[in-house]
Amino acid sequence: MKKQEIDFKLCVVCKTSRNLCGFSPCPLLKKWMDEMSVQVKKIDRIDDVYAPPAFFVGRYNYPEINAGPVLTPLKEPSSIVDDSDLWDNKTQEEIIMMRLSMIRTKAQIDAKKPLESRIMQKSHEMLLGIKPINVEIELERSIIPRVTIDPRLAPHGPVAPIRKLDVTENQTPLKPIEKAYYDTDLKASEAITILGKENISVSNLIRVLSAGMLGLRKKRKLVPTRWSITAVDDTLSKSYIEEIKKFQTINEFQVFTSYFYGNKFYIVLIPDFWSFEAIEVWYKGAYLNPSTKDVGISDYELYNGRKTYANNVAGGYYATRLAVTEHLRRIRRQAQVIAIREIDQNYKLPLGVWVVRQGARQAMQNQILKADTLDSAFSFIPKVLAYSIEYYKNKSKIYELKKKQKKLEDFL
Repeated sequence: MKKQEIDFKLCVVCKTSRNLCGFSPCPLLKKWMDEMSVQVKKIDRIDDVYAPPAFFVGRYNYPEINAGPVLTPLKEPSSIVDDSDLWDNKTQEEIIMMRLSMIRTKAQIDAKKPLESRIMQKSHEMLLGIKPINVEIELERSIIPRVTIDPRLAPHGPVAPIRKLDVTENQTPLKPIEKAYYDTDLKASEAITILGKENISVSNLIRVLSAGMLGLRKKRKLVPTRWSITAVDDTLSKSYIEEIKKFQTINEFQVFTSYFYGNKFYIVLIPDFWSFEAIEVWYKGAYLNPSTKDVGISDYELYNGRKTYANNVAGGYYATRLAVTEHLRRIRRQAQVIAIREIDQNYKLPLGVWVVRQGARQAMQNQILKADTLDSAFSFIPKVLAYSIEYYKNKSKIYELKKKQKKLEDFL
């Protein structure tokens, strides 16, 4: 019988989660976990540990899922070890080693009734703030020297199955989070929007949403961490889009760029009403593309938004959209957006969707060009990206629509 071959071009779209190749477990995921598990120190027991605080919720066997706080042997705050907004000055290797030192605890929790678990009750106490606090745990069984790897998440170190969690130090709550937590008449989406405007970080929002701390009393439940990441990016950016649509359009074409951990960003703002497109090209040899050819993917939305999930670009679509809408909201203008991202071989291992969010945010702080036409805005592409102007003109749906569009002034 002929051995089934893997079409590695599917990996860029699958992102290890959709089993498009038909192999289980995912060959890429297994390879990364085997490689990184070699770097994890064996831990036989846990004495003094701290909650940064951080939290992880798995996605398998929902609603009976594994969840628990992420701990560290050092008294380091979440702002250092679990807030990706503040990792810009770290190397990929530093981030990986920092994250591999963290211990992901797990206990089986009913996602729909989280507060029936004492572990969840104690987790909520510590997640109200960001101060690292001392905790005591009782192991259910031996620590598993395995890492957690996922293209959407920052990696975690060994897994500790626990039966008991005690918080032995008082947390100092963040007032906005505490207020939203005790407001059980506030919908989760409304809470995320309010907290975002209160400058609560995306990482913090992901934690409290994932731990079932937001929303109407009867609807609060655990949300798998990988789902909560996209939910926060999507919810925040949608709320910003509604504000942006009330602003005047920009009055010129603008180009923004950055290079971040092997990710090249080229973002074009067009003087017109809101729409958004994300285009990605994964070079062969980039961590999600083990094929022998580069792979290009894209998703877009027009003025009225999307009705379906951005299946091709996936989480990176919503992370980029958040970064761009933050900028437009800040300058009180609206625009059409073509966001291009090329991923090269210097992006070595999956660090999480936060890389896309932060890379796009960096780009929006680095305007390199103002132009009078869309073609002029594309003219700088060869100086930043590997692929040609013509490639992106043919790939972009918004470019195609702009070229076909006729306005009143065209007939005057």
